[in-house]
Parts: sequence; C-alpha cells; structure tokens
Amino acid sequence: MEHKFYINSRNGYAAMLEQYRAMHEQIGEARFLPNHDMRKGIVYDIKPEYGKGTIQIYNLLGNVMLLIYNFEFYKDIETVFDLAGNYFEIEYCIDGSMYIEEEKAGDAFFEANNLSLSLSQDMKGIIRRCAGQKYQGVSITADRQALSSYFGSTGAGLWNDTIEKLEDQFRSEYYLGLNAPPEIAAAFQQIFNCRLPEKTRTLFYESKVMETLSMIISNEVMKCETCELTALTPYELQKIKEIPQILLEEPFELPSILSLSKKLVINPKKLTKGFKQVYGDTIFSYHRKFSLQRASSMLLNTEKSINEIAYEIGYSSSSNFCAAFKKQYGITPLKYRESSLLRNAE
Repeated sequence: MEHKFYINSRNGYAAMLEQYRAMHEQIGEARFLPNHDMRKGIVYDIKPEYGKGTIQIYNLLGNVMLLIYNFEFYKDIETVFDLAGNYFEIEYCIDGSMYIEEEKAGDAFFEANNLSLSLSQDMKGIIRRCAGQKYQGVSITADRQALSSYFGSTGAGLWNDTIEKLEDQFRSEYYLGLNAPPEIAAAFQQIFNCRLPEKTRTLFYESKVMETLSMIISNEVMKCETCELTALTPYELQKIKEIPQILLEEPFELPSILSLSKKLVINPKKLTKGFKQVYGDTIFSYHRKFSLQRASSMLLNTEKSINEIAYEIGYSSSSNFCAAFKKQYGITPLKYRESSLLRNAE
C-alpha cells in the first residue's frame, strides 16, 4: 500500500507551503525545538504507522525553507508535483535513495552524494520514497525571487549567467542528480550535523545557504574557464569520469598520473587539466576529500570503529586519519559520531 500527496505551486509559494505543512502533519507529529522561536523551527516525528525518523524544518531569511530529512518509511510514499518556473530547490542526499520521474528531464534514482537543482521551467512528475529505504538529506526551497539576499553584492545575475545558461541536457542531469564535489558535500554534511544552540542555528543555516550557492556557481565557472583551454572528446570525458572509482579500488596503492594516463590512453597533461575541468579539483585532492566524505557517512550510518573506517578509506594510521578528518570538517571523527548520537536522542 502506498500513500500519495500532491504539491502544486501554481497558486503561489505560500499556498504550496501550506500543502507541505498538511503533508508533514499527516505523516508526523509536530514538536517545536526547545528554547526556539516556533515561527523559525519545527520538527515532525514520523508517526509509527508511517515509519520512523524526523523531518526538521527551518524558516530562513526571505521565506527560504530548509528541510533536514532523516527517516525511513514502512510504506511507499509518493509525492506528485506540479511546479511553476519560479519554484527553486536544491537538494543533497547524504545517504539512502529516492526515485524521481520528471516529464522532461527523465527518470533516475537520487542517491548518496547526489546534488539536484530545480529546473527554471514548469516541472511535473513524481518523487517516490520506497518502503524500507532510509533517506537522509537536506533541501533548500524558495520562491526564486526571494533568493536575491543570498547572492550578496554580486546579485542573482551571477547565478543567471552560469547555472541558468547551461544547456538543457546539463540542466536535466543536474536536476536528476549529479555527484557533488567534496566541498559542497561537506557544507551539506555540516548542515545535517549542526550541533549549535537552537537559537543560533538559523543564522548558521543562512550562512550555509549562501555558501552552497557560491560554491555551485564557482564550480561551474571553473569548468567554463578550463574548458576554454582543454577541449575534451567524448571518449576522454568518459574515461576521466572513471578515475574516482579507479582510485577507490586501490586505496593503499594509488596509481600515479603516468599510470592513469597509460591505463586510460590520455595524454598526462590533458588528463590532469581535464579532471580539474570536470571535478573542479586536482585528482588526488578530490580523492582525499571524497574519501573523507565516505568516512563521515560511515561514522553516521555504521558501527565500524575509527580504525576500521580509517583503513577502509586508505589510512594505515588512525591518527593520520583523525588529523585529516579534523582539518576537513573542523571536528574529530569521534566528536562527529557523538553529535549524530545526540541528534538522534533529541
């Protein structure tokens, strides 16, 4: 048996928020965060007949809505959406998956480390959350016109000149879920695991919205600047996208640039420039950040020890792993895991 909900933004953003509220109240019991302004934050504990977990909602500057998902449903939950072009959403999946069907963009499984940007056009489709499949993620939702304050002195024009000018094919790929670069993934992880006092969380979340927007834009700007210098053939692009998986397969014996070049049959110079064009980072810096991101997910979602996690991502010394993790996330792996336990106990 499945439950079906309908979200439509054609009668305005405020009306759509009411539809979201009605859906959340049907599947969850509302409670307000302690010592927090009820107008700013609310938690829905999923009702036992629907599943388990929480949906946290924060109302930010400009009527931007931040949702933090951490749940597992016992029955299929289907959301049918019909959204006008002024609807804006960024969603990042930390763990788990959901299924997306959109009339123009196509179908896809949206899963761990996927980043989705809404299309600047009318959208119709279905989001399906399957029974027994957990989902952890962060969503930033707004009326497009309300976002101007998050672009600072540069204004929304910078977003329009980069993301909005991507070809339709790339926009559709973005919507269905592209792998997020490590620095963007880290920002969403910090939102998900924020342990700041409730009264100051809203300010922190607003700063993170601005940060993620700027990093998404910067990522595209770097791709364009590099693209002018390095024109990749379809073959080269396909082979370069295999590099992250190649590095994961041998974490203790990472291949050299020369060996990667021979394996993929690409000139070493073009290989390194092409990788930075696609991923916005050098090969081994990207691998280190991505490995630490995998570690952060294992800390939250497994009972593996610090030593086991360190070894699995390629660190022979847990002390070196802890130092690298703290440099990346500003917190030790143990504290990171403890913050998750505290969150689940709320």
